[in-house]
Amino acid sequence: MSSRGGDPPRWLRELQRDFTAVLRTPLDSGTGTFRERQDRYPERLVAQLKSGPGSPAPAERLALYHRQYWMRLFTALQTGFPRVSRAVGYWHFNHLAALHLTARPPRHVDIDEATRGFSAQLGGALQRLDEVKRGRGPRRPARDDAWCRRLELSRAPRAMIRQALRMDEAERHAYESPFEGIWRPTPPELGRLAEGRLRFAVSCTLADEDWDLARFSRLTGAHQDEGAPDVVRRHPSTRTWVFARSATGTAMTCVDPLFARLLGRCRELPFGQALAAVEHGCMAAEAAQLRDHLQGWIRLALASGWWTGLDDAEPHAQESPIDGPSRT
Repeated sequence: MSSRGGDPPRWLRELQRDFTAVLRTPLDSGTGTFRERQDRYPERLVAQLKSGPGSPAPAERLALYHRQYWMRLFTALQTGFPRVSRAVGYWHFNHLAALHLTARPPRHVDIDEATRGFSAQLGGALQRLDEVKRGRGPRRPARDDAWCRRLELSRAPRAMIRQALRMDEAERHAYESPFEGIWRPTPPELGRLAEGRLRFAVSCTLADEDWDLARFSRLTGAHQDEGAPDVVRRHPSTRTWVFARSATGTAMTCVDPLFARLLGRCRELPFGQALAAVEHGCMAAEAAQLRDHLQGWIRLALASGWWTGLDDAEPHAQESPIDGPSRT
C-alpha cells in the first residue's frame, strides 16, 4: 500500500474478506458440541498463513482464532442475558446467540455491543409462538423460523423465558441509566402528595418472578459458576423485584406484593388514587398490612431513589422504560 494512502492491494482485500468470512461463520454443532470445521476453510486463505517450526498447522491456527472468537461472543451474550441463558439452557441459548450474531455480525471494538438487538429478536419469536397458540398464525411455526424452533426444542416454559428476558432487560437498563439522586420531599410537596403523580426514576423497573431467576445476575457473576447448572425452580408464589440505579451502582430489591401493586398503580394514577385502588382490592388482613407498612415502604422508595419528584396529576400513565418500543 502506498504511504500516501489509497485502496489496499487486491490480495490484501481478499485475505481480509476470507478471514472475516471464516470468523463470522458459526461453529458447527452437528456433533453435539460447538466446534470449528477446518475442512470448510477456504484453501486460498489457509495457503497464505505461515507456520513456523513446532507451531500448529495453518488451518489449526485459524481454527483457534475461530473458536476463541465465538467462545467470547457466547460468553458476552450469556453475561448480558444470564437469566435467559439459564431458562433455556446454555446449549439452546448458544444456538439463539449464533442466530442473532449471524443476522447482526459484531462491528464494534466493544464486544458487549454484540448483544444489542438480541432482546428484540427473542421477544419477536416469543410473540410469534404466542400467536400460534392463540390460533392467529400457522399451527406450527414455519420451518424456516429457526428462533421459534429453537425455543420449542428447549422445552422451557415461555412464561419463564419471558420473565427471564424482562429481568435481564431491567437489570441492563438500570446499569446503563444515570443515578438521579435522592428526592427529599418538601413540606408543600408532602401536602399535595395524595393529589400528585409520583415521578419514577428513569432507571426504575418492576419485574415479576415466578421462577428463581433473580440469583442469576450479570452483576454478581452467578451465571459463570462451574459444573452442571442448578435446576430453575418455581416459587410457591410470585415475587416482585425493583431494578434501579443507586448511589453505589445497580440495585435489585425484592418488595412485598402489596407494595409492588402500589408501585404499579402509581405509574398509572396519582398517589391517593393509586392507594385507594390497591386498598379496594384488599382483603381485611391485607388492608391492615398496607396501613401498617405504608410509611416504611415510602421511606424505602425515597431512600432507594425510585421516586425523583412529584408532578401535577396527568391524564396519561408513566410507561416503564423497557415496556416502550423495543430497545436495540
